[in-house]
Amino acid sequence: MHHGAALPAGRTHHSCIPRAGIQALPDNVDPRVSAFVRYVDDTWISSQLWPASCWSAFQSSVRTNNDVEGWHNRLNRQTRAGKLDFYQLAATLHDEAQYVQVQAVLVSEGRLRRYQKRKYKDVQGKLNNYWQQYTDGNLSTSRLLRKSAYLIAPQE
Repeated sequence: MHHGAALPAGRTHHSCIPRAGIQALPDNVDPRVSAFVRYVDDTWISSQLWPASCWSAFQSSVRTNNDVEGWHNRLNRQTRAGKLDFYQLAATLHDEAQYVQVQAVLVSEGRLRRYQKRKYKDVQGKLNNYWQQYTDGNLSTSRLLRKSAYLIAPQE
């Protein structure tokens, strides 16, 4: 199941995902693994609701939820942890919406940069290297996913 963590590192079209491996699991495989593989295939790989282009991070910047957590903490401070009446909350959310629009413009103009810790820069650099090797035909899909899995979700 560890390698499932790397699926978003693959290309957006599901032809790169080794479907034969999904469909030809050995009979003696652990039922939990079989159930997980069926879930991934039904929900993500073969899904019309969630096509790979919606969840694939192939050749995209590594993201964490730290941005969302930072925004949530800031909003909590502004709203005194939810202790505002409805009208104060509405005004705060309106102000926040204006702020988000300004940030979107700054990001699109390249005038606002995202801070990224060294650890994540290193991970991003390695992923970029793997993706380039894959694009150049020097790395198979299964090797790309395997290397990405150990990079994204290292086993302990």
